[in-house]
Amino acid sequence: MKKAFTLLMFCWAAVSQVMAQIPNESPIPVDFRIESQDGLVRTFDYTSAVAWCDTLTQTVSGDLVWAYGLDSLGNETDSLLCDSMAMGDLTGKIALIRRGLCNFSLKAYRAKQAGAIGVIIVNGLYLPDGGGLVNMAAGLYAANVEIPTIFISREDGDIILDKLDNGTPVTAFFEVRGFSNPRAAYSYHTPLAGVKPLEDVSATYINISSTMTLPSVTINAEFTDPSGATSTLSQTITDVAPLSINKVDFDETYTPSMVGEYNVLFTNSFNADELESSFIITEHTFALDDNNLVPNTNGTLELDSASFVNAGFRFDMGNFYRTGPTPVKATHITFVLGNHSELYTGTPSSDVMYINIYNADPDNNGSVPYPGPLTSYNGFNEGGTGQLNPIAFTEYVIQESDQDFQFTTVELPSPVTLEANKIYLVNIQYNGLEAGSGIPPKFAFGGDTRPAGELGSMIFDDSLRTDGFGVNYFMRLHLEGFATSTNNPLEDHKVTLSPNPASKNVNLELALDQVATEVDVRIYDFTGRLVSTRVLDNVQKGRFAFDVSKMNNGTYFMAINTPEGFRSKKFQVMH
Repeated sequence: MKKAFTLLMFCWAAVSQVMAQIPNESPIPVDFRIESQDGLVRTFDYTSAVAWCDTLTQTVSGDLVWAYGLDSLGNETDSLLCDSMAMGDLTGKIALIRRGLCNFSLKAYRAKQAGAIGVIIVNGLYLPDGGGLVNMAAGLYAANVEIPTIFISREDGDIILDKLDNGTPVTAFFEVRGFSNPRAAYSYHTPLAGVKPLEDVSATYINISSTMTLPSVTINAEFTDPSGATSTLSQTITDVAPLSINKVDFDETYTPSMVGEYNVLFTNSFNADELESSFIITEHTFALDDNNLVPNTNGTLELDSASFVNAGFRFDMGNFYRTGPTPVKATHITFVLGNHSELYTGTPSSDVMYINIYNADPDNNGSVPYPGPLTSYNGFNEGGTGQLNPIAFTEYVIQESDQDFQFTTVELPSPVTLEANKIYLVNIQYNGLEAGSGIPPKFAFGGDTRPAGELGSMIFDDSLRTDGFGVNYFMRLHLEGFATSTNNPLEDHKVTLSPNPASKNVNLELALDQVATEVDVRIYDFTGRLVSTRVLDNVQKGRFAFDVSKMNNGTYFMAINTPEGFRSKKFQVMH
Protein backbone atom coordinates (compact mmCIF):
# COMPACT_ATOMS: atom_id res chain seq x y z
CA MET A 1 0.00 0.00 0.00
CA LYS A 2 1.24 3.46 -0.79
CA LYS A 3 1.82 5.71 2.16
CA ALA A 4 2.06 9.45 2.59
CA PHE A 5 5.65 10.67 2.63
CA THR A 6 5.98 12.99 5.61
CA LEU A 7 8.69 15.54 6.23
CA LEU A 8 8.84 17.58 9.43
CA MET A 9 10.01 21.13 8.82
CA PHE A 10 11.36 22.57 12.05
CA CYS A 11 13.48 25.70 11.85
CA TRP A 12 15.17 26.55 15.16
CA ALA A 13 13.35 29.86 15.01
CA ALA A 14 10.12 28.60 13.44
CA VAL A 15 8.11 29.58 16.48
CA SER A 16 8.48 33.14 15.26
CA GLN A 17 6.53 33.82 12.11
CA VAL A 18 9.33 35.98 10.71
CA MET A 19 12.41 33.87 11.46
CA ALA A 20 12.55 31.73 8.34
CA GLN A 21 13.28 31.96 4.63
CA ILE A 22 11.62 31.02 1.34
CA PRO A 23 14.31 28.94 -0.38
CA ASN A 24 14.07 28.10 -4.05
CA GLU A 25 12.33 24.75 -4.50
CA SER A 26 10.70 25.24 -1.12
CA PRO A 27 8.58 22.20 -0.17
CA ILE A 28 6.07 24.64 1.32
CA PRO A 29 4.48 26.89 -1.33
CA VAL A 30 4.40 30.59 -0.58
CA ASP A 31 2.51 33.23 -2.60
CA PHE A 32 3.75 36.81 -2.75
CA ARG A 33 0.69 39.06 -2.77
CA ILE A 34 0.00 42.76 -2.25
CA GLU A 35 -3.12 44.70 -1.30
CA SER A 36 -3.21 48.46 -1.74
CA GLN A 37 -5.56 50.81 0.07
CA ASP A 38 -7.14 51.88 -3.23
CA GLY A 39 -8.24 48.31 -4.00
CA LEU A 40 -5.41 46.65 -5.97
CA VAL A 41 -5.00 42.96 -5.06
CA ARG A 42 -2.37 41.05 -7.02
CA THR A 43 -0.10 38.01 -6.77
CA PHE A 44 3.36 38.21 -8.39
CA ASP A 45 5.96 35.74 -9.61
CA TYR A 46 9.27 35.81 -7.78
CA THR A 47 12.52 33.99 -7.22
CA SER A 48 14.13 33.54 -3.86
CA ALA A 49 17.33 32.66 -2.08
CA VAL A 50 19.71 29.81 -2.71
CA ALA A 51 20.45 27.96 0.55
CA TRP A 52 19.89 30.78 3.01
CA CYS A 53 17.89 29.87 6.12
CA ASP A 54 15.16 27.34 6.89
CA THR A 55 11.76 27.14 5.26
CA LEU A 56 9.00 29.63 6.04
CA THR A 57 6.06 27.81 7.66
CA GLN A 58 3.76 30.68 8.65
CA THR A 59 2.30 33.57 6.71
CA VAL A 60 4.10 36.90 7.13
CA SER A 61 2.50 40.25 6.32
CA GLY A 62 3.25 43.90 6.93
CA ASP A 63 3.26 47.41 5.51
CA LEU A 64 5.49 47.70 2.45
CA VAL A 65 7.93 50.60 2.62
CA TRP A 66 11.06 51.81 0.86
CA ALA A 67 14.25 51.07 2.81
CA TYR A 68 16.96 53.76 2.68
CA GLY A 69 20.52 53.83 3.86
CA LEU A 70 21.72 56.67 6.08
CA ASP A 71 25.04 58.48 5.89
CA SER A 72 27.08 59.60 8.92
CA LEU A 73 24.92 62.74 9.22
CA GLY A 74 21.69 60.76 9.25
CA ASN A 75 20.68 61.75 5.72
CA GLU A 76 18.92 59.31 3.44
CA THR A 77 21.27 58.07 0.71
CA ASP A 78 19.59 55.57 -1.61
CA SER A 79 17.38 52.50 -1.71
CA LEU A 80 20.21 50.06 -2.51
CA LEU A 81 20.90 49.46 1.18
CA CYS A 82 24.60 48.72 0.81
CA ASP A 83 25.82 51.39 3.25
CA SER A 84 27.25 50.04 6.49
CA MET A 85 25.85 52.93 8.51
CA ALA A 86 22.72 52.60 10.65
CA MET A 87 19.32 52.86 8.99
CA GLY A 88 15.95 54.17 9.98
CA ASP A 89 13.43 52.06 11.93
CA LEU A 90 11.79 49.30 9.82
CA THR A 91 10.25 47.44 12.75
CA GLY A 92 7.33 45.28 11.59
CA LYS A 93 7.69 46.46 7.99
CA ILE A 94 8.45 44.65 4.74
CA ALA A 95 11.33 46.47 3.06
CA LEU A 96 11.51 47.30 -0.65
CA ILE A 97 15.10 47.52 -1.91
CA ARG A 98 16.68 48.04 -5.34
CA ARG A 99 19.13 45.56 -6.86
CA GLY A 100 22.73 46.65 -7.40
CA LEU A 101 26.19 47.48 -5.97
CA CYS A 102 26.28 44.79 -3.28
CA ASN A 103 25.21 41.22 -2.57
CA PHE A 104 21.57 40.30 -2.00
CA SER A 105 22.17 38.90 1.46
CA LEU A 106 23.87 42.11 2.62
CA LYS A 107 20.82 44.13 1.59
CA ALA A 108 18.50 41.74 3.45
CA TYR A 109 20.76 41.73 6.50
CA ARG A 110 20.75 45.55 6.69
CA ALA A 111 16.94 45.51 6.55
CA LYS A 112 16.76 42.87 9.26
CA GLN A 113 19.05 44.95 11.48
CA ALA A 114 16.55 47.79 11.20
CA GLY A 115 13.66 45.54 12.28
CA ALA A 116 12.19 44.49 8.92
CA ILE A 117 10.20 41.25 8.89
CA GLY A 118 10.62 40.66 5.16
CA VAL A 119 12.46 41.95 2.10
CA ILE A 120 11.56 42.44 -1.57
CA ILE A 121 14.46 43.21 -3.93
CA VAL A 122 13.48 44.76 -7.29
CA ASN A 123 15.48 44.24 -10.46
CA GLY A 124 16.97 47.43 -11.87
CA LEU A 125 16.63 46.36 -15.52
CA TYR A 126 13.64 45.82 -17.77
CA LEU A 127 13.25 42.66 -19.85
CA PRO A 128 14.51 44.12 -23.16
CA ASP A 129 17.74 45.11 -21.39
CA GLY A 130 18.39 41.73 -19.77
CA GLY A 131 16.09 42.02 -16.76
CA GLY A 132 13.61 39.45 -15.53
CA LEU A 133 13.92 37.13 -12.55
CA VAL A 134 17.21 35.81 -11.17
CA ASN A 135 18.06 33.48 -8.32
CA MET A 136 19.73 35.24 -5.40
CA ALA A 137 23.15 33.87 -4.47
CA ALA A 138 23.84 33.46 -0.77
CA GLY A 139 26.85 35.75 -0.26
CA LEU A 140 28.62 36.42 3.03
CA TYR A 141 25.57 37.39 5.10
CA ALA A 142 23.21 34.55 4.17
CA ALA A 143 23.48 32.84 7.56
CA ASN A 144 22.42 36.08 9.25
CA VAL A 145 19.26 36.56 7.17
CA GLU A 146 16.34 34.91 8.96
CA ILE A 147 13.52 36.84 7.32
CA PRO A 148 11.77 35.96 4.03
CA THR A 149 13.55 37.62 1.11
CA ILE A 150 12.42 37.48 -2.52
CA PHE A 151 13.36 38.99 -5.88
CA ILE A 152 10.86 40.44 -8.39
CA SER A 153 11.12 41.87 -11.90
CA ARG A 154 11.38 45.58 -12.70
CA GLU A 155 8.05 45.40 -14.52
CA ASP A 156 6.23 44.05 -11.47
CA GLY A 157 8.16 46.43 -9.25
CA ASP A 158 6.79 49.36 -11.22
CA ILE A 159 3.24 48.27 -10.45
CA ILE A 160 4.02 48.40 -6.73
CA LEU A 161 6.06 51.61 -6.98
CA ASP A 162 3.19 53.37 -8.70
CA LYS A 163 1.21 52.93 -5.49
CA LEU A 164 3.97 53.74 -3.01
CA ASP A 165 5.29 56.77 -4.88
CA ASN A 166 1.78 58.22 -4.98
CA GLY A 167 1.32 57.81 -1.24
CA THR A 168 -1.03 54.82 -1.39
CA PRO A 169 -0.46 52.42 1.54
CA VAL A 170 0.41 48.87 0.44
CA THR A 171 0.37 45.69 2.53
CA ALA A 172 2.58 42.80 1.40
CA PHE A 173 1.97 39.13 2.19
CA PHE A 174 4.22 36.07 2.09
CA GLU A 175 1.28 33.69 2.21
CA VAL A 176 1.97 30.07 3.11
CA ARG A 177 -0.34 27.56 1.40
CA GLY A 178 -1.08 24.18 2.95
CA PHE A 179 -2.25 22.33 -0.16
CA SER A 180 -0.07 22.09 -3.26
CA ASN A 181 1.66 20.12 -6.02
CA PRO A 182 -1.27 18.42 -7.78
CA ARG A 183 0.05 15.69 -10.09
CA ALA A 184 -2.21 13.59 -12.26
CA ALA A 185 -0.84 12.62 -15.70
CA TYR A 186 2.62 11.51 -16.82
CA SER A 187 2.61 14.09 -19.61
CA TYR A 188 0.31 16.98 -20.44
CA HIS A 189 -0.41 15.45 -23.87
CA THR A 190 -0.50 11.67 -24.27
CA PRO A 191 -1.64 9.71 -27.35
CA LEU A 192 -4.53 7.36 -26.70
CA ALA A 193 -2.48 4.40 -27.95
CA GLY A 194 0.20 5.27 -25.38
CA VAL A 195 -2.04 5.69 -22.33
CA LYS A 196 -1.11 3.77 -19.20
CA PRO A 197 -3.04 3.69 -15.92
CA LEU A 198 -2.21 6.76 -13.84
CA GLU A 199 -0.51 5.08 -10.89
CA ASP A 200 1.27 8.12 -9.44
CA VAL A 201 -1.57 10.57 -8.80
CA SER A 202 -0.55 12.70 -5.82
CA ALA A 203 -0.85 15.99 -3.97
CA THR A 204 0.97 17.54 -1.02
CA TYR A 205 -0.83 18.42 2.20
CA ILE A 206 0.94 20.58 4.79
CA ASN A 207 -0.26 20.99 8.35
CA ILE A 208 0.79 24.61 8.80
CA SER A 209 -0.22 24.62 12.47
CA SER A 210 2.77 24.71 14.81
CA THR A 211 0.89 23.00 17.67
CA MET A 212 -2.07 20.89 16.47
CA THR A 213 -1.91 17.28 15.25
CA LEU A 214 -4.76 16.46 12.86
CA PRO A 215 -6.37 13.04 13.51
CA SER A 216 -7.02 12.46 9.81
CA VAL A 217 -7.22 14.29 6.48
CA THR A 218 -8.80 12.86 3.33
CA ILE A 219 -7.58 14.01 -0.07
CA ASN A 220 -9.86 13.60 -3.11
CA ALA A 221 -9.01 13.76 -6.81
CA GLU A 222 -12.07 14.12 -9.05
CA PHE A 223 -11.41 13.39 -12.76
CA THR A 224 -13.80 14.81 -15.35
CA ASP A 225 -13.40 13.27 -18.80
CA PRO A 226 -14.23 14.97 -22.16
CA SER A 227 -17.80 13.63 -22.02
CA GLY A 228 -18.41 15.18 -18.60
CA ALA A 229 -18.33 11.89 -16.68
CA THR A 230 -16.54 11.99 -13.31
CA SER A 231 -14.50 9.52 -11.28
CA THR A 232 -13.09 10.21 -7.81
CA LEU A 233 -10.03 8.81 -6.08
CA SER A 234 -9.66 9.19 -2.28
CA GLN A 235 -6.75 8.76 0.11
CA THR A 236 -6.71 9.34 3.89
CA ILE A 237 -3.70 10.17 6.02
CA THR A 238 -3.75 10.01 9.81
CA ASP A 239 -1.96 11.65 12.75
CA VAL A 240 -0.80 14.60 10.67
CA ALA A 241 1.88 16.23 12.81
CA PRO A 242 2.30 20.00 13.20
CA LEU A 243 4.47 21.62 10.51
CA SER A 244 4.60 18.34 8.57
CA ILE A 245 4.76 18.09 4.79
CA ASN A 246 2.85 15.07 3.50
CA LYS A 247 3.14 13.89 -0.09
CA VAL A 248 -0.04 11.89 -0.51
CA ASP A 249 0.06 9.12 -3.15
CA PHE A 250 -3.26 7.57 -4.14
CA ASP A 251 -3.59 3.78 -3.93
CA GLU A 252 -6.28 3.73 -6.63
CA THR A 253 -5.51 4.45 -10.28
CA TYR A 254 -7.35 6.16 -13.12
CA THR A 255 -7.11 5.27 -16.82
CA PRO A 256 -8.18 7.81 -19.49
CA SER A 257 -10.20 6.15 -22.24
CA MET A 258 -10.98 8.80 -24.87
CA VAL A 259 -9.39 11.63 -26.81
CA GLY A 260 -9.90 15.12 -25.37
CA GLU A 261 -9.24 17.30 -22.33
CA TYR A 262 -9.47 15.96 -18.78
CA ASN A 263 -9.81 18.16 -15.69
CA VAL A 264 -8.82 17.10 -12.18
CA LEU A 265 -10.05 18.80 -9.00
CA PHE A 266 -8.12 18.06 -5.78
CA THR A 267 -9.84 18.81 -2.46
CA ASN A 268 -9.15 18.02 1.19
CA SER A 269 -11.40 17.36 4.16
CA PHE A 270 -9.75 19.88 6.50
CA ASN A 271 -10.29 23.18 4.68
CA ALA A 272 -11.79 24.68 1.53
CA ASP A 273 -8.51 24.81 -0.42
CA GLU A 274 -8.76 23.38 -3.93
CA LEU A 275 -6.18 22.51 -6.57
CA GLU A 276 -6.84 22.15 -10.28
CA SER A 277 -4.94 20.22 -12.91
CA SER A 278 -5.62 19.18 -16.49
CA PHE A 279 -4.21 17.06 -19.28
CA ILE A 280 -5.08 16.10 -22.84
CA ILE A 281 -5.34 12.72 -24.54
CA THR A 282 -4.38 13.15 -28.21
CA GLU A 283 -4.49 10.95 -31.28
CA HIS A 284 -0.75 10.79 -31.97
CA THR A 285 1.31 13.14 -29.77
CA PHE A 286 3.30 13.00 -26.54
CA ALA A 287 4.11 16.48 -25.14
CA LEU A 288 5.01 17.87 -21.71
CA ASP A 289 4.21 21.48 -22.65
CA ASP A 290 0.67 22.83 -22.27
CA ASN A 291 0.69 24.77 -25.58
CA ASN A 292 1.59 28.07 -23.88
CA LEU A 293 4.96 28.86 -25.39
CA VAL A 294 7.12 31.13 -23.23
CA PRO A 295 9.21 33.54 -25.36
CA ASN A 296 10.91 35.38 -22.51
CA THR A 297 13.93 37.65 -22.94
CA ASN A 298 16.41 34.88 -23.55
CA GLY A 299 13.90 32.78 -25.46
CA THR A 300 14.04 30.02 -22.89
CA LEU A 301 15.80 28.78 -19.81
CA GLU A 302 19.34 27.77 -20.68
CA LEU A 303 23.01 28.10 -19.81
CA ASP A 304 24.65 31.46 -20.05
CA SER A 305 27.54 31.73 -22.51
CA ALA A 306 30.25 31.26 -19.87
CA SER A 307 28.67 28.09 -18.50
CA PHE A 308 28.13 26.81 -22.04
CA VAL A 309 31.81 27.25 -22.86
CA ASN A 310 32.84 25.65 -19.55
CA ALA A 311 30.65 22.65 -20.39
CA GLY A 312 32.64 22.11 -23.60
CA PHE A 313 30.12 23.85 -25.88
CA ARG A 314 27.67 21.01 -25.19
CA PHE A 315 24.00 21.43 -24.35
CA ASP A 316 21.22 18.85 -24.69
CA MET A 317 17.59 19.08 -23.73
CA GLY A 318 14.87 16.48 -23.73
CA ASN A 319 11.66 15.10 -22.27
CA PHE A 320 10.81 11.76 -20.70
CA TYR A 321 7.72 9.89 -21.92
CA ARG A 322 6.09 6.68 -20.67
CA THR A 323 4.33 4.13 -22.84
CA GLY A 324 1.25 2.11 -21.94
CA PRO A 325 0.51 -1.63 -22.12
CA THR A 326 0.63 -1.72 -25.94
CA PRO A 327 3.73 -1.21 -28.13
CA VAL A 328 3.50 1.83 -30.43
CA LYS A 329 5.55 3.22 -33.32
CA ALA A 330 7.14 6.68 -33.24
CA THR A 331 7.64 8.53 -36.53
CA HIS A 332 8.24 12.26 -35.91
CA ILE A 333 9.72 14.69 -33.41
CA THR A 334 8.81 18.38 -33.07
CA PHE A 335 10.89 20.97 -31.25
CA VAL A 336 10.87 24.74 -30.85
CA LEU A 337 14.13 26.70 -30.86
CA GLY A 338 14.23 30.35 -29.84
CA ASN A 339 17.45 31.40 -31.55
CA HIS A 340 17.86 29.83 -34.99
CA SER A 341 19.18 33.18 -36.19
CA GLU A 342 21.90 33.31 -33.53
CA LEU A 343 23.11 29.74 -34.10
CA TYR A 344 23.10 29.71 -37.92
CA THR A 345 26.59 29.87 -39.45
CA GLY A 346 26.00 28.56 -42.98
CA THR A 347 28.32 25.59 -42.36
CA PRO A 348 26.18 22.43 -42.07
CA SER A 349 28.63 20.63 -39.78
CA SER A 350 28.39 23.56 -37.34
CA ASP A 351 24.62 23.92 -37.63
CA VAL A 352 23.58 20.31 -37.13
CA MET A 353 21.33 19.26 -34.25
CA TYR A 354 21.34 15.56 -33.36
CA ILE A 355 17.93 14.17 -32.43
CA ASN A 356 17.82 10.94 -30.40
CA ILE A 357 15.43 8.60 -28.63
CA TYR A 358 16.88 6.62 -25.73
CA ASN A 359 15.43 3.71 -23.82
CA ALA A 360 15.71 5.36 -20.38
CA ASP A 361 14.90 2.12 -18.53
CA PRO A 362 17.04 -0.57 -20.20
CA ASP A 363 17.21 -2.72 -17.05
CA ASN A 364 13.38 -2.84 -16.87
CA ASN A 365 13.11 -1.86 -13.21
CA GLY A 366 10.35 0.67 -13.94
CA SER A 367 12.36 3.78 -13.11
CA VAL A 368 15.36 5.90 -14.04
CA PRO A 369 17.84 7.52 -11.65
CA TYR A 370 16.06 10.57 -10.23
CA PRO A 371 17.06 13.20 -9.54
CA GLY A 372 20.39 13.46 -11.42
CA PRO A 373 23.05 14.23 -12.13
CA LEU A 374 24.54 11.38 -14.16
CA THR A 375 27.93 11.45 -15.82
CA SER A 376 26.47 10.32 -19.17
CA TYR A 377 23.48 8.66 -20.80
CA ASN A 378 25.05 5.34 -19.80
CA GLY A 379 23.81 6.07 -16.29
CA PHE A 380 20.36 4.93 -17.40
CA ASN A 381 21.81 1.44 -17.77
CA GLU A 382 21.74 0.76 -14.03
CA GLY A 383 21.88 -3.01 -14.29
CA GLY A 384 24.23 -3.36 -17.24
CA THR A 385 27.60 -2.36 -18.63
CA GLY A 386 28.83 -0.77 -21.81
CA GLN A 387 27.68 2.18 -23.86
CA LEU A 388 23.99 3.06 -24.04
CA ASN A 389 23.05 3.78 -27.65
CA PRO A 390 19.94 5.60 -28.89
CA ILE A 391 17.23 3.37 -30.35
CA ALA A 392 16.49 6.00 -32.99
CA PHE A 393 18.31 9.07 -34.25
CA THR A 394 18.23 11.64 -37.02
CA GLU A 395 19.68 15.06 -37.72
CA TYR A 396 18.37 18.52 -38.41
CA VAL A 397 20.51 21.21 -40.01
CA ILE A 398 19.58 24.78 -39.09
CA GLN A 399 18.62 26.77 -42.18
CA GLU A 400 19.05 30.48 -42.81
CA SER A 401 15.32 30.72 -43.53
CA ASP A 402 14.33 29.21 -40.16
CA GLN A 403 12.38 31.53 -37.92
CA ASP A 404 12.90 31.79 -34.18
CA PHE A 405 10.17 30.00 -32.24
CA GLN A 406 8.89 28.14 -35.28
CA PHE A 407 7.63 24.59 -34.80
CA THR A 408 10.14 22.33 -36.53
CA THR A 409 8.99 18.77 -37.26
CA VAL A 410 11.54 16.13 -38.26
CA GLU A 411 10.69 12.65 -39.52
CA LEU A 412 12.65 9.69 -38.24
CA PRO A 413 14.43 7.68 -40.99
CA SER A 414 12.01 4.84 -40.28
CA PRO A 415 9.33 4.21 -37.64
CA VAL A 416 10.74 2.95 -34.35
CA THR A 417 8.85 0.62 -32.04
CA LEU A 418 8.44 1.82 -28.46
CA GLU A 419 7.95 -1.16 -26.17
CA ALA A 420 5.06 -1.46 -23.75
CA ASN A 421 5.35 -0.03 -20.22
CA LYS A 422 8.71 1.66 -20.78
CA ILE A 423 10.26 5.09 -20.21
CA TYR A 424 11.86 6.87 -23.16
CA LEU A 425 13.93 10.02 -23.42
CA VAL A 426 13.54 12.21 -26.52
CA ASN A 427 16.33 14.74 -26.82
CA ILE A 428 18.30 17.11 -29.02
CA GLN A 429 22.06 17.40 -28.77
CA TYR A 430 23.85 20.55 -29.88
CA ASN A 431 27.63 20.82 -30.00
CA GLY A 432 28.81 24.37 -30.59
CA LEU A 433 32.53 23.61 -30.54
CA GLU A 434 32.99 23.98 -34.28
CA ALA A 435 30.84 27.11 -34.47
CA GLY A 436 32.91 28.56 -31.64
CA SER A 437 30.51 31.41 -30.92
CA GLY A 438 29.83 30.45 -27.31
CA ILE A 439 26.10 30.88 -27.93
CA PRO A 440 23.99 28.08 -26.39
CA PRO A 441 20.76 26.84 -28.01
CA LYS A 442 17.66 28.37 -26.47
CA PHE A 443 14.85 25.82 -26.45
CA ALA A 444 11.32 27.03 -25.82
CA PHE A 445 9.25 25.80 -22.91
CA GLY A 446 5.67 26.15 -21.78
CA GLY A 447 3.42 25.48 -18.84
CA ASP A 448 4.07 24.81 -15.18
CA THR A 449 2.14 21.55 -14.81
CA ARG A 450 4.51 19.05 -13.25
CA PRO A 451 4.13 15.44 -14.40
CA ALA A 452 3.23 12.56 -12.13
CA GLY A 453 6.03 10.12 -11.41
CA GLU A 454 8.62 12.92 -11.04
CA LEU A 455 10.13 12.60 -14.54
CA GLY A 456 9.72 15.59 -16.84
CA SER A 457 12.43 17.42 -18.79
CA MET A 458 16.16 16.80 -18.59
CA ILE A 459 19.30 18.75 -19.48
CA PHE A 460 22.90 17.74 -20.26
CA ASP A 461 25.82 20.17 -20.18
CA ASP A 462 28.70 19.13 -17.95
CA SER A 463 26.50 16.34 -16.56
CA LEU A 464 23.06 14.88 -17.24
CA ARG A 465 20.35 15.96 -14.82
CA THR A 466 17.11 14.03 -14.98
CA ASP A 467 15.24 16.76 -13.12
CA GLY A 468 16.08 19.38 -15.76
CA PHE A 469 15.56 23.04 -14.94
CA GLY A 470 12.04 22.51 -13.63
CA VAL A 471 10.38 23.52 -16.92
CA ASN A 472 8.50 21.68 -19.68
CA TYR A 473 10.36 21.88 -22.98
CA PHE A 474 8.67 21.89 -26.38
CA MET A 475 10.04 18.51 -27.47
CA ARG A 476 7.15 16.48 -28.81
CA LEU A 477 7.10 12.84 -29.88
CA HIS A 478 4.57 11.77 -32.52
CA LEU A 479 3.28 8.29 -33.29
CA GLU A 480 2.44 6.59 -36.55
CA GLY A 481 -0.39 8.41 -38.33
CA PHE A 482 0.73 11.90 -37.26
CA ALA A 483 2.03 13.21 -40.61
CA THR A 484 4.07 12.52 -43.71
CA SER A 485 7.00 14.85 -44.04
CA THR A 486 10.63 15.12 -45.07
CA ASN A 487 13.80 16.17 -43.29
CA ASN A 488 14.46 18.79 -45.97
CA PRO A 489 13.07 22.21 -45.02
CA LEU A 490 11.15 24.02 -47.72
CA GLU A 491 12.41 27.57 -48.14
CA ASP A 492 10.21 29.89 -46.16
CA HIS A 493 9.46 32.31 -49.00
CA LYS A 494 7.91 29.51 -51.06
CA VAL A 495 4.97 29.21 -48.64
CA THR A 496 2.69 32.03 -47.49
CA LEU A 497 -0.48 31.89 -45.38
CA SER A 498 -3.03 34.70 -45.33
CA PRO A 499 -4.98 36.18 -43.70
CA ASN A 500 -3.62 35.46 -40.27
CA PRO A 501 -5.69 35.37 -38.13
CA ALA A 502 -8.37 33.89 -40.39
CA SER A 503 -12.11 33.59 -39.84
CA LYS A 504 -13.56 31.98 -43.00
CA ASN A 505 -10.68 30.86 -45.20
CA VAL A 506 -6.93 30.68 -44.82
CA ASN A 507 -5.12 30.92 -48.15
CA LEU A 508 -2.02 28.89 -48.96
CA GLU A 509 0.16 30.51 -51.60
CA LEU A 510 2.85 28.35 -53.19
CA ALA A 511 5.85 29.46 -55.23
CA LEU A 512 7.75 26.27 -56.06
CA ASP A 513 10.70 25.99 -58.44
CA GLN A 514 9.24 23.00 -60.29
CA VAL A 515 5.82 21.52 -60.93
CA ALA A 516 4.99 19.11 -58.09
CA THR A 517 2.97 16.04 -58.95
CA GLU A 518 1.55 16.05 -55.42
CA VAL A 519 1.64 18.47 -52.51
CA ASP A 520 0.33 16.98 -49.29
CA VAL A 521 -1.28 19.58 -46.99
CA ARG A 522 -2.42 18.77 -43.47
CA ILE A 523 -3.83 20.99 -40.73
CA TYR A 524 -3.24 20.15 -37.06
CA ASP A 525 -4.46 21.81 -33.92
CA PHE A 526 -2.06 22.80 -31.14
CA THR A 527 -2.26 19.34 -29.53
CA GLY A 528 -1.14 17.56 -32.70
CA ARG A 529 -4.61 16.34 -33.66
CA LEU A 530 -5.14 16.08 -37.42
CA VAL A 531 -7.98 18.45 -38.37
CA SER A 532 -8.00 18.16 -42.16
CA THR A 533 -5.93 16.83 -45.06
CA ARG A 534 -5.81 17.70 -48.76
CA VAL A 535 -3.66 16.74 -51.75
CA LEU A 536 -2.91 19.35 -54.44
CA ASP A 537 -2.13 17.82 -57.84
CA ASN A 538 0.31 19.16 -60.45
CA VAL A 539 0.99 22.53 -58.86
CA GLN A 540 3.90 24.94 -58.93
CA LYS A 541 2.50 28.39 -58.17
CA GLY A 542 -0.93 29.40 -57.08
CA ARG A 543 -3.28 30.28 -54.26
CA PHE A 544 -5.44 27.67 -52.54
CA ALA A 545 -8.22 28.39 -50.04
CA PHE A 546 -8.85 26.19 -46.99
CA ASP A 547 -12.16 26.49 -45.15
CA VAL A 548 -11.63 27.20 -41.42
CA SER A 549 -15.10 28.60 -40.69
CA LYS A 550 -16.09 25.56 -38.64
CA MET A 551 -12.88 25.36 -36.63
CA ASN A 552 -12.77 26.57 -33.05
CA ASN A 553 -10.82 29.69 -32.19
CA GLY A 554 -7.19 28.88 -31.51
CA THR A 555 -3.77 28.11 -32.92
CA TYR A 556 -3.29 25.68 -35.81
CA PHE A 557 -0.42 24.42 -37.95
CA MET A 558 -0.45 23.79 -41.67
CA ALA A 559 2.11 21.16 -42.70
CA ILE A 560 3.05 21.39 -46.38
CA ASN A 561 5.01 18.47 -47.83
CA THR A 562 6.41 18.95 -51.35
CA PRO A 563 9.15 17.28 -53.41
CA GLU A 564 11.25 20.38 -52.67
CA GLY A 565 10.93 20.07 -48.91
CA PHE A 566 8.68 20.35 -45.89
CA ARG A 567 7.45 23.48 -44.10
CA SER A 568 5.11 23.92 -41.14
CA LYS A 569 3.31 27.26 -40.77
CA LYS A 570 1.40 28.51 -37.75
CA PHE A 571 -1.85 30.42 -38.07
CA GLN A 572 -4.70 31.59 -35.87
CA VAL A 573 -8.43 31.07 -36.29
CA MET A 574 -10.49 33.86 -34.80
CA HIS A 575 -14.21 34.25 -35.50
